[in-house]
Order: sequence, then structure tokens, then C-alpha cells
Amino acid sequence: MNSTSLLLKTKLKALSVACILAMPALVSAQTLDFKACVEATLSQNPEVAVSQYRKQQAEMALKEADAHRLPQITASMTASQSDNALNVFGMKLQQRQASFSDFGFDNNAMSQISAGNYAYQPNDLNNPGSHNDFNTRIEVLIPVWNGGKVSSYQDQAKAMIQAADHADTAVQQFLTFNVFQAYQGVHTARAYIEVANQAVKASQAYVNTTHSLVEQGVVVMSELLTAKVHLTEAKTALEQAKKEEQIALESLKMLMGLSTSENLDVAGSVNISMPADTVDEILVMAMNANPKLDAQRQQAQSAVAAIDAVKADNYPSFNLMARNDWNDDSLGLGSSAYTVAGVVSWKLTDFGATSSAIDRAAAAANEKKAAVRSEENKTRLEVLTAWKSLQVAIKQADSQRVAVGQADEAQRLVMKRYEGGIATMTEVLVSQAQLDKVRADLVKTQYEINIYKAQLRLATGTLSLAQL
Repeated sequence: MNSTSLLLKTKLKALSVACILAMPALVSAQTLDFKACVEATLSQNPEVAVSQYRKQQAEMALKEADAHRLPQITASMTASQSDNALNVFGMKLQQRQASFSDFGFDNNAMSQISAGNYAYQPNDLNNPGSHNDFNTRIEVLIPVWNGGKVSSYQDQAKAMIQAADHADTAVQQFLTFNVFQAYQGVHTARAYIEVANQAVKASQAYVNTTHSLVEQGVVVMSELLTAKVHLTEAKTALEQAKKEEQIALESLKMLMGLSTSENLDVAGSVNISMPADTVDEILVMAMNANPKLDAQRQQAQSAVAAIDAVKADNYPSFNLMARNDWNDDSLGLGSSAYTVAGVVSWKLTDFGATSSAIDRAAAAANEKKAAVRSEENKTRLEVLTAWKSLQVAIKQADSQRVAVGQADEAQRLVMKRYEGGIATMTEVLVSQAQLDKVRADLVKTQYEINIYKAQLRLATGTLSLAQL
């Protein structure tokens, strides 16, 4: 008795431990609604990070362009040693150490000159010893006007910042569309599962009924075999629907940046509204508010500004320079001297190099403009296609709802005839297949209606959580 009690306690403890170990798996399973899925995607999907880094590049380009208007301050130090006659004399002169002896004016030289020997070559001048020079310099370059190049760089950067903003919005809305597609895909797969379950239950009922009729001698064995084949097909369709559900969930987890080992479930289905009531209104919205189009337009504007940057090379430039030098024969700040200058330069000709660069920049800008027009045409076609497909799908859904009711009633009548020995199993299965098909078609059409609406919102730039 004691051993039995001890064994029971051991089993209970083991069961308790197993329950505790299983709790994290249960806790980790999370059910998220559409809003939570979108928010998780926009915070973790790498495409958002890519878009943010592009925007950051454009912002840094503007800062770089602004900095070109400010003075440039350069500090440098140069140490040199030479026994070159000219260099040594220059070093001493910069260090304010030059003397007459450096010119070779000694007693011997004076006597040679007094004797009229003007061809005399003073050795101290022509063959000086090596000399050190430590030059410390601070230089300030002040840009005044460079043909408008800096302004062009600023215009380019500003346009690219706006393009990056619009592109970021486009990425977010595209990801929202993908989340919606996967989210609704889960619900659609579950609707297929429900249809498949109904088909399996009906097929199982046919097998049971046929088996009973075979035993009664009302129908032959082939009828039962046919019913069993149909049951197998229905179970296969059910497994296929379950697989589609898992694929949709995995797609959603990938978008959200979740690992495949994490458990995820979705909350209720989402129905979104139309962005406008007529196709003409939607087309206007698509042309005026599509973020992808707006991004390409700003890219084209940036390319136009790049033409002005190249044209700046045809104009004169004017800049100021201020410099202070310290020269010493050892490390230190010895002799000090300053230089102030204003520099005006104008390139008279480069034999067509600048004009070719201008033409190349203009061609690049025209390419961007043509790409915008192409994208506009593509967007119009997407809107018209989605609109027409939506109208057809809405009519199909209405017809399919009626067809489901009719097929269900037809199946009931055929089954009644079969039980009375009037109809065959083939007729029953054909009728059931028709019912299964119209049910599945209705599920598919309802999914397509939601996707077409989402496509119209994506094209009009209104597929964000704040606008849904």
C-alpha cells in the first residue's frame, strides 16, 4: 500500500514538472490583431531600416552642402632639412635669420670685389651647410561665390530628403499591404478549412449511409468504394487548406521579424473601406497622393538641380584666404608671418568637357522625368485594373451566395433521392462537389474583394493605420 502511494506521489510530481515546463510554450503563444501586426512589422522589418538609412543619407548630404558655405580652417606642420643653396637661404629668410654672411660677404669676398673680380663665387652662398625648418601653419579659406554650385547642392539634397520621406511612406504602406495580405490569408485559409471540414463530414456521412445501404442490399459495393474515394479526396483537400494556413502564418511572422519557432495567432478578420466612391476620384488621388510617385518626382527634381551644379563651372569663382605661418629652426613657434589674399578664377575653356557634363546631367534628369511618366501610367493601369476586378468580384460574391444556398438545397434533394434508392452515389458526389466548389469560390472571392480594396488604397497612398 505504501509503495503504491509513493508511486502515485512520484507520478503527480512528474506531471506537475511537465506542466510547469509546458507553461512557457503556452505563454509565448500570442494572438495579435491587424494593428498590432502592422506596428510590429513597421518596427522590426529590415525594409523600414533600409528606408530610414536612405533618409539619413539625404539629410547628411544637406548638412554637407550647408557646410560648404562655411570657412575651412586647416592646421599643418612641416619639418624639413636641406643643403640646397636656394632652400637654405629661403629657410633662413623665413626664420628672419638671414645675414650678410649668408650671401658670402666675408673678408676674402670683399677683397676680391675690391680687386674687381666680380666673377668670384662665395663659398658660403653656394655651398651652405644643411639647415632645419619647422613650419607651422593655420589657413582659413572663405568661400564667397562659386557660380551657384553650393546652392545647387543644397537644392539637390532638399529634394532627396523629400524623396526619402515619400519613399519611407511608400515602404510603410507597402509593408502594411503585405501584412494585410498575409493576415487575411490566414482567415481565408481557415475559411477553406471550414469548407473542407464540411466536405469531410458530408463524405463521411455518405460512406456511413452507403455502407448501411450495401448491407441492406439496396446499392452495390462499388457505390461504397466511390464514397470512400471521395472521402479520401476531401481529407486531402482539408490537409491542403491547413498547409495554406501555416504558410500564411509563416509569411506574417517573417514580415514581423519573428522567428519560425515563435507561436502566433491572429485575431478577427479586417474589412477595409474604399478610398473613394468613383474610379475618377481614385485616379485623381493616385496621381496626387501616391507616395511612390511623389518620391520619383522629387528624385527628378534633384536631377534637375544637378544640372545647375555642373553649369556652375562655366561661371567665375571668388574666394578669400587668410594664413599665418610660424618658421623656426627647431620645434616651436618662431618667426611669424601672415598672408591675406582674394582669388578670382574663371575657366576660359576646357574644350567641351563642361558642356558634355551638362548634357549628361540633362539626359539623367530627362530619364528621371520619363520614369515618372512611366510610373504614372503604371499606377493608372493598376487603379483601373483593381477597380474593374473589384466590381466583377462584388457581383460574383452576390451570385455565389445565392449559388451556395441553391447548391445546398440541391444536395439535400439528391441525397434524399439517393436514400430512397432513386439516385446513384455518382449523382450525390457530383452534387456535393458542386456545393464544395461554390463554397470555396465564395471564400476566394471575398478574399479578392479585400485585396482589391487594399490595392486601391495602396495606389492612393491611404493604406496606413491612421487612414484605415
